[in-house]
Amino acid sequence: MRTGTLAGCTVGQVARLAVLAAALLAAAATAGAVDVFILKSAETPAWRPTIDALRRVGTAHNFTEFDLRNDKAEGARVAATLKGRTAVLVAMGSLAAQAVRETVPEMPLVFCMVADPARLNLAGPGIGGVAFTVPAKNQLAAFRLVNPRGVRVGVIYTEQGAGAVVQDAIKSASSVRLSLVARPVTSLKDVPGALRSILQGPEAVDAVWIPPDPVLMDAELRRFLLSETAKAGKPVYASTGTMVSEGALVSNGPDFASIGELAGELVNRLASGEKGRLEMLVPRGELVINKKMASKLGIDVSADALKAANKTF
Repeated sequence: MRTGTLAGCTVGQVARLAVLAAALLAAAATAGAVDVFILKSAETPAWRPTIDALRRVGTAHNFTEFDLRNDKAEGARVAATLKGRTAVLVAMGSLAAQAVRETVPEMPLVFCMVADPARLNLAGPGIGGVAFTVPAKNQLAAFRLVNPRGVRVGVIYTEQGAGAVVQDAIKSASSVRLSLVARPVTSLKDVPGALRSILQGPEAVDAVWIPPDPVLMDAELRRFLLSETAKAGKPVYASTGTMVSEGALVSNGPDFASIGELAGELVNRLASGEKGRLEMLVPRGELVINKKMASKLGIDVSADALKAANKTF
């Protein structure tokens, strides 16, 4: 005897159909899941919001992270172990992206935290990326808005990590009435000397800019830069909001969670079988100001600057 019907089906049949439908949906989700290997040029705490957002957007996939320790040989070794795998690679930073392109160029790739992707030939079928910076002119204009008296700005960077960004900034500086004093370094051990050279003597600067350079995102180095510039009574202009929360005066750069969300979208597209050349996606911008540091340094931040900020401390 029927205890109830729905479009001619018994309650028991409806229940079985519901179970079947749920199973089919689960199977479909599983079919779209892939292994995603995240190769990080270094273990950079500031990048964690990016990775967390990437994992949220690509929740169906299986993620594994690799720390390449800023070591090119380690990058090549790790990339070689992935050869022949059915997977999507996510390269964070120039070293990781270069290792992937040189060792496993045939594998689907999403890159981020790369300041100059053209130099690494990060283009072609099965490759997509997320921009790591806002235009240098925009960054400098924001710094000038927050600290109008800071007209002479020192910048420390590595050529591989942020050379293209700094050269663009040098060309743009005069248009926002700033002067840049550039100090390239080749390794972390060169940073203390470079910093002293721009904080003291005839080339002393009004502020120090740390551009979006993965090599300089080391936590201990960030603490050193912030501490030494504070002792000299100078503000730090940063590339991430994380550094502002740690003591930099201002940052005007991409929102790191937004980078992860867009990277996750690209991973999903590659996982679904998209084969063509993927476009470069542009993350949300974020202006962050540290009012406490401004007060400590005697910098009067205007109401217009505070109104323009996405976040303040």
